[in-house]
Amino acid sequence: MLEFEHIVQVNDLSNNSIVALTRAQLWKGLVLRARSPEKFNHSLQCRSDELADNEFKRTIEAGNTRFCERVVLFPEDRICTRTVQKLNQFNAQSTTSIEEPEKGYLFVRFSYKRELDDNDSLVDVGEHLKAAYVQIDRDAIAMIRMLAESDLFDQTIN
Repeated sequence: MLEFEHIVQVNDLSNNSIVALTRAQLWKGLVLRARSPEKFNHSLQCRSDELADNEFKRTIEAGNTRFCERVVLFPEDRICTRTVQKLNQFNAQSTTSIEEPEKGYLFVRFSYKRELDDNDSLVDVGEHLKAAYVQIDRDAIAMIRMLAESDLFDQTIN
């Protein structure tokens, strides 16, 4: 089992060259990523179905891999995902949380927990996954920043 978390700083109010995002802008971007991950990674295909307010099921395909997750949104706080247990797929869950230790200083904590295949003893799959998660999450925050600064959220969502 891989358990891993990391934090990405969004705002640094001491650096005037970086436009600070609002919590609402950051949340909008994180929800866009949860609902439409293919807009952040073009090798993915995603379909989602609403289950209830702030809850949906998404099916993601990447090459020959397909998995189904339940996603729960806790507005402007966190997003929790978990693979659907009744299907024959690996067990995984993640939480994306907005943290604001001081007013305006925004961070996102990404937490992951997932099963690993025991057959991969020649390669440390866990370390490769950790590096991939960090890069993908940093890229997502960079894209959210670009969308917010360019005021492109509404165009991207439709």
